[in-house]
Amino acid sequence: MFKARILTSTVLLFGVFGVTYLASNAVALVVFTGVLFLSGLEWGAISGLRLFRTRLSFAILLCVVSYLGMYGLSSEFDSTAQYWLGFYCFLFWGGVSVWIYCYQSGRVPAVKNQLVLCCLGLLVLLPFFLSVVLIWHLGPISFLTLILVVSAVDVFAFLGGRKWGKSQFVSLVSPGKTWAGVKFGFLGAFVAGNLFYLIFEEFLSLKLLLYWNLTLICTIFASILGDLLESLVKRFGNIKNSGVVLPGHGGLLDRIDSLCAAAPIFLFFNYMFIGS
Repeated sequence: MFKARILTSTVLLFGVFGVTYLASNAVALVVFTGVLFLSGLEWGAISGLRLFRTRLSFAILLCVVSYLGMYGLSSEFDSTAQYWLGFYCFLFWGGVSVWIYCYQSGRVPAVKNQLVLCCLGLLVLLPFFLSVVLIWHLGPISFLTLILVVSAVDVFAFLGGRKWGKSQFVSLVSPGKTWAGVKFGFLGAFVAGNLFYLIFEEFLSLKLLLYWNLTLICTIFASILGDLLESLVKRFGNIKNSGVVLPGHGGLLDRIDSLCAAAPIFLFFNYMFIGS
């Protein structure tokens, strides 16, 4: 299992760098669409859709709606559309944080309705796809920085939780997560993100550095929320992994859950501050 995990991680790492620096627009779009389609299948599964044809229909619908959204963002009003996309995601994930808190405190019940969970999947995966496409078009530095920051949260959280984790973070949502892991993941990603800034920026501007740190903090928080939301949906269905497509890692959705929340938030703050 450990060897399979290392091999899969290596392949994914090379894949990310390949898409970042070598892929054409068409190839990158095919890759992102494939990720979206497989994620749709897995979301359908954790939402309780038992029949494959039903999950397939959900994944196809997700792709169709996403392409319609992408067409809308490519119009002459793309800047305004991108702003409202990011603003919606900022409010949506803020609402998700409240929902997770209320569920952890026992104020709201578990959600079992398949239609509701599938609609939730649309609200998560559609902005994720649009945001990743837009960030990729911003350039390799923006795209790679987002991937590295989100990966740093996962890696440092795992290391910190394994070494010092004692007190559970949100036991009813994800029993395996601890306060130590969350704190270590946040601090590790924050330091790594600022190192990326110093490496990639040609000059150090205090204003841009402050803007970047605000973007970084919100992106890290969103990354944690994305992970928790997928854990919560799997908890509703008593499911451990979203799938088996990645040997040693489980499902694809298990790998991109943090990115689903982090990408649109990163895009929003990049549009508001860094891009300006």
